[in-house]
Amino acid sequence: MKKLFFIILLLLLLGGCGKKPAATAPKELFQVTDGITADGVRSGDGPEQFIDAYKDYTIQVAYNNLESSYVVMDIDKIPYKEDISTIIANFFVDGEPVSEEELCEENKVKPTQLHALLSSPDYLRSHNVVYRYLRFRWADGQIAAIQLDELNYNETYETPRIR
Repeated sequence: MKKLFFIILLLLLLGGCGKKPAATAPKELFQVTDGITADGVRSGDGPEQFIDAYKDYTIQVAYNNLESSYVVMDIDKIPYKEDISTIIANFFVDGEPVSEEELCEENKVKPTQLHALLSSPDYLRSHNVVYRYLRFRWADGQIAAIQLDELNYNETYETPRIR
C-alpha cells in the first residue's frame, strides 16, 4: 500500500497542474465487463485499438520488470512491445470526475500541494475523494491483462465525509 501512495504522490508531482489539458476521464470509462472496457478494448488487442479508444486521455507508463514509477507519455511514443503497464487515472470528488488542473484551480493550491490537500482531514470531512485507474499490462505488443482499481482517500486516511 505504501508503494501505491508513493506512486500516486509521484504522479501528482510529475503530472502537475500546469500541463496541457487532456480530456477528463468520465465515470463511464472506468468500467470493465467480462474483460472488456467500456470502449471495447480487451486483452489481445494491440496499440491501434488502444490508441483509437484512449488518444484523448493522459496516459501514464511504467516498466513492469523495473522499480519504475508511472510517467506521462505521448500515446504514440509508448513502447508497446516492451514489458510495460499503462494507466488512465482520474480523481473523483463527490462522485464527479475532476482533473488535477481543476483541483488546483478550485482550491488555489500549487501542484506540489495537491497531495497534502487531498489527504487532509479538513478536505476529506467535506468531500469524498476517490482515485480510479484503469491499468493495461502489455506483453509482446498486445494487452495481456486489464485491471480496474481505485483508492478511496476517505477510507485510506480514515476520515469519513461529514454531511
